[in-house]
Amino acid sequence: MIIEGWQVNNFLTLFILVMILAFQRRGSRVKTSRMFTYVIITTIVLVVADTFARIGENRGGSYILMAFFGNLIMFLLDPLIILFSVIYIDCWMDEKNKNARKISKVVFQIFATVNIILVLADQVFGLKWFFYFEKSDYFRGKFFMARAVVLALFMLFVTAYLVAFRKNVLNDYRRTLYILPVFALIGTIIQILYNGINTTYTAGALACLILFISFQSNDVNMDNLTGVLNRRGFDIRLEQMMKSSAAGEGDFTAVMLDIKNFREINESCGHEEGDGAIIVFADMLMDAFGEDCKMGRIDGVTFCVLLDNASEPEIKEGIRKVKNSLERVRKKCDWDESVGVNSIYEVYDPALNMTASEYRKHLDELMHKNAT
Repeated sequence: MIIEGWQVNNFLTLFILVMILAFQRRGSRVKTSRMFTYVIITTIVLVVADTFARIGENRGGSYILMAFFGNLIMFLLDPLIILFSVIYIDCWMDEKNKNARKISKVVFQIFATVNIILVLADQVFGLKWFFYFEKSDYFRGKFFMARAVVLALFMLFVTAYLVAFRKNVLNDYRRTLYILPVFALIGTIIQILYNGINTTYTAGALACLILFISFQSNDVNMDNLTGVLNRRGFDIRLEQMMKSSAAGEGDFTAVMLDIKNFREINESCGHEEGDGAIIVFADMLMDAFGEDCKMGRIDGVTFCVLLDNASEPEIKEGIRKVKNSLERVRKKCDWDESVGVNSIYEVYDPALNMTASEYRKHLDELMHKNAT
């Protein structure tokens, strides 16, 4: 049996991606980790689809359906990697230029949506725009190259996006993030020129591997138990938002919450259930305030959520949801009736002129007064 180059390439690419996924932090509630996982999973799906497509094309006959569905999935989902990459890069940025960045992301979302519509229309109506089969033979459609060039341009736009907003990226991550769009762009250009091996996915997998080794697997800003920001990571985000607020780029509200009388859970149910309660509490906060909030575990069972331009009714509704959720869990787990939620919130005032650490201590003091 002759082993072809594409088989070795796809096997190694899948191996790299599966290993990264296996060692990726599970249960992380930090958006960077979730988006990184989306990029990996989408690439895995596309590599599998490419494998199916090549097997179907090589064997023909009844295998032609494998080729058709493999190519269909690739043409449908290719732009999603670009979109997820942009969102992933954006996760490492501060709060400045949010409106301009939001407009840029909408452009990528429109591209991904339009691509899906056109590819489906092509196959439903047999327009032969992007790809088609005659008997058992695969052919590129009349707009195949045009679509490939547009795809490469959007890869280039990802790099341009990172360059344009480079000052918004945290210093520790700026240089490494360039690897993702640059590698993908090189792979796409090679793929356009040579169809024998799908270098786009291989380049993306290598970029993900470098990112994983560089900081995804060892993010010192993440709390290991809950998957949210730890105190160090939270202070970095808090300082960014304080600077943006001082520059007149929007208000934010800090919401501090903890589990009241948590000691009762540890004493009556054990430390293992206590850790479980902390994890569940973090889930409740994320569900109540949304995945775009910046949330950190400040100390023990104390969490702080940072919300951009949130109204007071929205904040109160979020706190109410957390209290109701914890009450349901308390009854289900038969915790002591004294277990509940302490909370305070405050719109940040730039006139306070504090450091992130000082402002966090200020919130701690407000929380302590509220609990007594």
